[in-house]
Amino acid sequence: MKSGSSPSKILVTEKWLKKNQDLSRKFDQSLITLASEEVLASAISTVNPDGIAALVEISAIPNYQFNRKDDFVLVLDRIQDPGNMGNLFRTALAAGVDAIFLAGGAHPLSQKVLRASSGSVFHLPFQRFEGTEEEIINSLLKSLSELSNMGFHTFSTSSHNKNSKKPSKPYWEIDWTESTILILGNEGQGIHKKILEAFSETITIPHSEIVESLNVACVAVPLLLERKRVAYTSNT
Repeated sequence: MKSGSSPSKILVTEKWLKKNQDLSRKFDQSLITLASEEVLASAISTVNPDGIAALVEISAIPNYQFNRKDDFVLVLDRIQDPGNMGNLFRTALAAGVDAIFLAGGAHPLSQKVLRASSGSVFHLPFQRFEGTEEEIINSLLKSLSELSNMGFHTFSTSSHNKNSKKPSKPYWEIDWTESTILILGNEGQGIHKKILEAFSETITIPHSEIVESLNVACVAVPLLLERKRVAYTSNT
């Protein structure tokens, strides 16, 4: 189980506290501060706050540091939509991903991403590459090459398109028990050309040709959870 970031303060309204006494007992009581609904509403950007908010220090958020036990890395190439980014973090955490590499895109610590992730960003180490697009892609490729030399198998994703010039396999035909890097691409442009050229193995989710492509957050669900399914079925 991944460890999460601990809040430095928890703001709650009296109304929330009365409704959630059992849950509130699980918190460190020294961190809880009562606040009026007006104060809480002014402190956060949520239109209709639930009555609770946590303050987490930036320094408490897990930074990526390679661990020899890590064997599942997700790469998000220039994901722009905060909702997609947050959902991808949430799915990755559910699937047991060890770390996420971000090639630019929406920042995981922005308020919209944090809300969409339901707090998953606080539990999953990530490394965000920054700079010009060329600098970002080159830095990412260097890190992926290092993992590849350590035995990781890298798979890019593509649309299920019969006209695609690049051969691909259905996602259930690869060996998910191996150390794996899965790359998901930008909503409009897909995976960067340099990344596709560097890693030749491509997987896809077969679907009706009426639909040109699937939303990246939707694509992530079967791909990331397939690894869990394989692990469960092999142990039964």
